[in-house]
Amino acid sequence: MPQCSRLSRSALLVWVAGAAVAVLPTWELGREPLDREETIGASGDIYGLVCLFNGGTTLSPLAPLRRDLQAVMETTEGWAFPALVVLLGLLACLGRRDPGVIGRRVVGLLVLIAVIEPLASLSSYRRGCGEAISLFSAGWFREAAGGWGITQLCLVVAAVLVFAASRVMRSVTGDESEESQAGMVWRRPVAALVDYLIVVAVLSAVVGAAWPLIDVGFKVHMGAGLLERADAYVFRSSPRPAELAILAGLFLYSWVQHALWGRTLGKRLLGIRIIAARTGGRLGAGRTALRVLVFPLLAFVPDVGLWCLLVGGLWILLDQDGRVLYDRLLGAAVVRDRAKRAQPQT
Repeated sequence: MPQCSRLSRSALLVWVAGAAVAVLPTWELGREPLDREETIGASGDIYGLVCLFNGGTTLSPLAPLRRDLQAVMETTEGWAFPALVVLLGLLACLGRRDPGVIGRRVVGLLVLIAVIEPLASLSSYRRGCGEAISLFSAGWFREAAGGWGITQLCLVVAAVLVFAASRVMRSVTGDESEESQAGMVWRRPVAALVDYLIVVAVLSAVVGAAWPLIDVGFKVHMGAGLLERADAYVFRSSPRPAELAILAGLFLYSWVQHALWGRTLGKRLLGIRIIAARTGGRLGAGRTALRVLVFPLLAFVPDVGLWCLLVGGLWILLDQDGRVLYDRLLGAAVVRDRAKRAQPQT
């Protein structure tokens, strides 16, 4: 681990400029007229109600994913997370982290946010719940390209500035174990995406078919994401058995697999697992349950859940082992499944 990094004045100015550019989308969002926000909110509520009370048989299976990604992107932009990513990356480089590794991670996060935001917003362009844009169709590519605007431009420019600044900064020592971990950054979100799609598929195929036998008034609607279902029917109103069953199923899906094998189906596919950082063995049923309550279930808590998870995820930029905050607190680590020596991975 390098003991320090040499930072020139020009590199510092470029990095700070990257943070300033990254905060511009949030700044512009805060300056939007109040009446426009109310109009957008009202149309979104109408859309959500239509989708919730629609049978969902003609909707794209990716509709819940789009809705939930849209909620994540709204939190990301509203709380200026791109600028926070840049600033935390700068603090990490001023400390004992390798500038090259940190720079690549910051650039990757900025580009990922820039790409996902217009894709997640495609659901807003539909004229009705039964007219979802087909994935990878000509209309899908047209809408995705048309969704690029000032937000994406700012994030790309910030990524370029961060990359340039990180190239100027030099580590005192060249031996950096994080170089071998850099290729692991993408595995955790991809594994989480796979698990999400599996859960949605099971809810649609199994729960949706079985629950009407118990409650004839319940159907699994494909128009709403899991986050907004929990928000509307668990936390902001009297809890409904259907939504509580969804949360319980999600908890059991993650807890049982992690407790028994240290990995879910998504992690198995991506070749990673969760271990106890100190012993290298299983994390244990108790700590595994606490971890599942934090991720993914904390995301379902309105207003603060997503924010806390995003902040905890950014801890990888400051942690010397590249672990997220909740893994650090619980003594857990995510490692390559086939690694001869388990090393904490991001």
